[in-house]
Amino acid sequence: MNEQIKKAFATTLVHLILAGRREIEDVPVALRDLVKADLGITEPTQVAPAVEQITEQEA
Repeated sequence: MNEQIKKAFATTLVHLILAGRREIEDVPVALRDLVKADLGITEPTQVAPAVEQITEQEA
């Protein structure tokens, strides 16, 4: 896929994300960097899973 097509497709995906019709996880891996740059996302996307703590009352 040439760069012009990648940029056009990334722009379309950005519009869909902003409209709430797609999420960043729906974006193909090859285009995520372009889409993130257009959205201004610079932070890592991996989020550590929440650790469930069981208290003595719940056990």
